[in-house]
Amino acid sequence: MRNRAEYEERSGWSWWVHLLLLLIFLAVVWPLIGLGGEDGGEGASASGGARLAFLLLGGMGFPILFYTFVGSLQTRVFSDAVEMSWGLAGVIRKRILLEEIREARSVTYSPLREFGGWGLRAGGKKKTAWNIRGNRAVLLILEDGTRFYLGSDRPEGAVQWIQAAMAKRKGET
Repeated sequence: MRNRAEYEERSGWSWWVHLLLLLIFLAVVWPLIGLGGEDGGEGASASGGARLAFLLLGGMGFPILFYTFVGSLQTRVFSDAVEMSWGLAGVIRKRILLEEIREARSVTYSPLREFGGWGLRAGGKKKTAWNIRGNRAVLLILEDGTRFYLGSDRPEGAVQWIQAAMAKRKGET
């Protein structure tokens, strides 16, 4: 049985990303809804209804897939590791063992300047970021020198839990 997370945080996209998705949906689907049914016949009406249903289901498919796979960033601190995953499904995930972490601290940085934006980003050989919004992160410095920026709404709290779990593990060895 898997042990329970000692700390858990889920961060979502900023409000403007949700608005942008809605506008894209409307821009694509709205003009297409009017296609079909122009001649006013019963067959045109039926095919127009089928087209509308298809467009709505297809149009809703993209946001559902988006939120399922990359719609949020979840961070969990366990007694032996820090685990990150994207989206509701958590298919994209990373697990860093506490024994691999040399240092954990809260930082403010520039995702645009250092990584070219938000998301899963590489900033060189030994620099990686997983960030969904904002400019605050937990910086994990690994034993091999890798710097891993983990976006967080409350990095101070996450760092406290990571440091406590690291201290507890060191006390056990």
